[in-house]
Amino acid sequence: MSSHANIATPPAAPGAAGGTQSLERAIALLRAVADAGTGGARLADLMAGVGLSKATAHRLLMALAREGLVEQDGRSKRYHLGPDLVALGDLAALRHRPAPPAASPAASPSPALPQPQEAAAGAPPALMVRPSAFLRPEYRGESIALAALLCDRHVRAADGARAALLHESVAGQTTELSFARLAHDSARFATVLAGMGVGQGDRVAVLLPKGPELLITALAIWRLGGVYMPLFTTYTASSVAYRLADSDARAIVTNGFLRRKVPRDNSRPVVTVEGDEAFGPDAVPFWSSLHEAAPLADVARYREGDAFALIYTSESEPTPLGVSLPVKALSGIEQYMRIGLDLRDDDIYWNMADPGWAYGAYYGLVGPLLLGRTTIFCDGPYDVRQGYRMLTKFGVTNLTAAPSQIRAWHGADPGVSHQFALRILSVVGEPLPPDLIAWANRTVKVPLLDQYGQRETGIFIVNRYDPDGIGRYDSEGPDGGEAAQPPSASLGRPMPGFRVVILDPDGREAPVGGAGEIAIDVDHSPLFWFESYANNPERTALRFRHGRRYYLTGDRAFLDGDGNIHYRGRASDAIQMQQGE
Repeated sequence: MSSHANIATPPAAPGAAGGTQSLERAIALLRAVADAGTGGARLADLMAGVGLSKATAHRLLMALAREGLVEQDGRSKRYHLGPDLVALGDLAALRHRPAPPAASPAASPSPALPQPQEAAAGAPPALMVRPSAFLRPEYRGESIALAALLCDRHVRAADGARAALLHESVAGQTTELSFARLAHDSARFATVLAGMGVGQGDRVAVLLPKGPELLITALAIWRLGGVYMPLFTTYTASSVAYRLADSDARAIVTNGFLRRKVPRDNSRPVVTVEGDEAFGPDAVPFWSSLHEAAPLADVARYREGDAFALIYTSESEPTPLGVSLPVKALSGIEQYMRIGLDLRDDDIYWNMADPGWAYGAYYGLVGPLLLGRTTIFCDGPYDVRQGYRMLTKFGVTNLTAAPSQIRAWHGADPGVSHQFALRILSVVGEPLPPDLIAWANRTVKVPLLDQYGQRETGIFIVNRYDPDGIGRYDSEGPDGGEAAQPPSASLGRPMPGFRVVILDPDGREAPVGGAGEIAIDVDHSPLFWFESYANNPERTALRFRHGRRYYLTGDRAFLDGDGNIHYRGRASDAIQMQQGE
């Protein structure tokens, strides 16, 4: 390893963005850790070598540790290079390492490398995934303990005291579920589900309102290696029946009120949360059975391509489509939480989307659990006054909402000044009109940032990410300037890990300014994970009608010279990831 004698951070150029300074300092810290060798580096040595305060050095080291670029030894407290640098080094070696010398003709022939099997006639070819630094190693492989990633490791890291859930009732009563309690209760409920025959790969339908039982059930399913299948609570009985039959669900978890939506001829075992509603003698009581069960000791393992959730499209679809979420999609979920939403360690995060819908399930349930953050659930139908109360009561700093909720705020604006702690507000669902954006900016005093994505992809176009550090949508610059608004009617730019193009009707990439259909270049998008709809190859083929190279969204847009994508029309429910749109 080459030595870096002068590792002090050079003075930033006048007017340099604060983000650029932080990047330079983080790189200097990384080099200082590398120079310390296998013995590791003390925090005091890093502070002196790079010329940083303790607070700044610690903050940057924590950011590097989150990305797996450094790690701290628990005993010595020294910092070492992290495991993700192995993958980065391998990728760099593909370009920079000299090619091995050609083998001598007289040398023994090497055994032939195994070749992929040819696809069966008429079957689409398998997606080819290239090595990428975006595909985090903990979400790859053949033995992934999902429940440990989403819960158990956070118990060990913070003694279990951190809240996994803050649940606000309609009456304003707050209850807390810690990661330690979540681990304990989900292990017991996993035993209950296992007794019903739920095992690896089985789908469990969850028809529950927002509350602790939903989190406990999801974690219990993942402890067994099963597939969590949320059912939105406003579904009709026929919608519930269709999804139960199409998914071949093994069991159902619901409550007494929603149990009436389960078909009368249902033969699957049903667990019912105790409450005011009476339920039949065949139902298994949730809490009573949980407390009587012994905790399941083992945690099932998934492969990276295994589904751990199944999300169905809305009732507006003539035939609802099942979208399987594989474990490898966790890389994209984490990327969006950190880059698209700019979720920070000190944020109070509230995703207002219902977890029965894709955006709420991906980024309101799975995402916070993945990062060890607190999930906030607010009970009952959406109410503007309750929303204002939640923002002030919990000091929410990072909020994401559906367009319908922003409209409700606008329509019921009480006309009084509210003191919010918000620093970022993100919206997914549809481009919003300028007057609504202006009202939101005046009311909450932060920019309203639009995002774009689908159930099949997660969010892949964001207005938060700015690779050049220009026109940042916050006031972190050295002069503390006012926040800039994203380009008018722009969905934003592709999130790192995706290459987004505009295709003409013949499947050719359109030039800058040319209108066409938004598409993802699968070959150059390592965070893309969708492969097929459950039980519907015909609809799958429409998504790849120009071949497996491009995934087609069904929405029209054009690309401007700065890389921003401007939405021009809905040809599908592509951006309907939330309720009520």
